[in-house]
Amino acid sequence: MEIRRIHDGEGDAVGRLWDRMCREVPDGGPLTERGRRDLSRLLDVSAWHRDAFCLVAYDGDIVGFVNGRLDAEDGLLPGQYGLIDSLYVVPPMRGNGVSSALAVAAIEWLRERGAHTIRYLSCADAETDHRFWRSLGFEPDMVCLSSYLG
Repeated sequence: MEIRRIHDGEGDAVGRLWDRMCREVPDGGPLTERGRRDLSRLLDVSAWHRDAFCLVAYDGDIVGFVNGRLDAEDGLLPGQYGLIDSLYVVPPMRGNGVSSALAVAAIEWLRERGAHTIRYLSCADAETDHRFWRSLGFEPDMVCLSSYLG
């Protein structure tokens, strides 16, 4: 299996995986066709964008992905920070180190580009997710509270 940056034109394949990811989480659901199409275009841009990335696990087919970006945030603190947005591996490939390989590759991608801090934002009750990221050296350091209009 190979971990590599997404190739231009593979956004649709990763967009389909993103849709699967959305369907698997509690309270999740399918992306709209327009939403998946727009997301797929954004993922295609990750093939060449300077500050955004999507890395894929390729084993004859794309079986997982991780995406994120490098950012200066509000510019008040020195240096760049990295953000890992999402990580997903298809169920048959889980438990084989694919998630860890993707996460480590994303961390390396961000560190090579100057990220001093790397964040992965997760749901507060996602204990399995928290254990995984903590095993990679991440630690809880902020609280995010949300207010939803509606």
